Amino acid sequence: MAPYIGTAVSRVDGVAKVTGAAKYAAEVNVPGLVYGSIVGATIAKGRIMRIDASAALDIHGVLTVLTHGPHMADDHQAYKDDIAPEGTPFRPLYDDNIKFNGQPIALVVAETPEIARFAASLVRVEYDETAHVTDVYRQRDAATPVKPPKDPMEAMFTPPKPRGDAERALAAAAVRHEGEYYVPIEHHNPMELYAATAIVEGNGKLTVYDKTQGVQNVQRYVCGVFGLKPEDVRVLSPFVGGGFGSGLRPQFEVVLAVLAALALHRSVRVVLTRPQMYALGYRPAMIQRIALGANTGGTLVF
Repeated sequence: MAPYIGTAVSRVDGVAKVTGAAKYAAEVNVPGLVYGSIVGATIAKGRIMRIDASAALDIHGVLTVLTHGPHMADDHQAYKDDIAPEGTPFRPLYDDNIKFNGQPIALVVAETPEIARFAASLVRVEYDETAHVTDVYRQRDAATPVKPPKDPMEAMFTPPKPRGDAERALAAAAVRHEGEYYVPIEHHNPMELYAATAIVEGNGKLTVYDKTQGVQNVQRYVCGVFGLKPEDVRVLSPFVGGGFGSGLRPQFEVVLAVLAALALHRSVRVVLTRPQMYALGYRPAMIQRIALGANTGGTLVF
């Protein structure tokens, strides 16, 4: 390893990236490609009472407006991917239930991205809004301890089994410090926007270019959600412009692109806007209580 320290090393993909030859999920072009623009919820919790897409559909170049309905699998297990945690996974455009602000509630598909984006701004939604809580301190007293995860992929994040007598060690420490710390929300927001291009092949198969860090995971996920055969779906991600782990799981742009492609029998691209990236998923806020104990020499004993 020593000979490489301080030595310039060329990246395998470096030339392709700096010359523009590298093609990302939102840059793959095919004949007849159309574009989807997401309509996001403007409330944090509640239900959709009515979606009026008439103004959007009147725009020349708009092909369809997809809303919630029986598009995908009913069994929520079909939405579980390789590293999904326990619980009920999010199902985009599945029903009228609003779980978070910015949640995709409709997809406008048009001949150009500009038309799709403009038409999406014309979609009107009526909600039955219910109370929500976004401040972790307001629900602190109702919090319950989290059990260790069962998923082997999450085992690496499980704290090791305690050793020794922690309370005794802290009480005996010459120097003690205890404090409570608030860790705010942390967003995954890499340079490359999340995008998927679902290409309908002439033989009825799908080729999907998706921004992901796990093409096999996305392929199995898409097949499960839409009841497709594995041999009929190919997922590619030759280049990723940053992910920070947010690409380890399938995101909703790939579901929406495939949904529209199957509905229209045309190749469809869906690209999130920068503001929509903040609704993609994030690390929630945390309250941590930490205690440290040390001897007079500064060595930690607890």
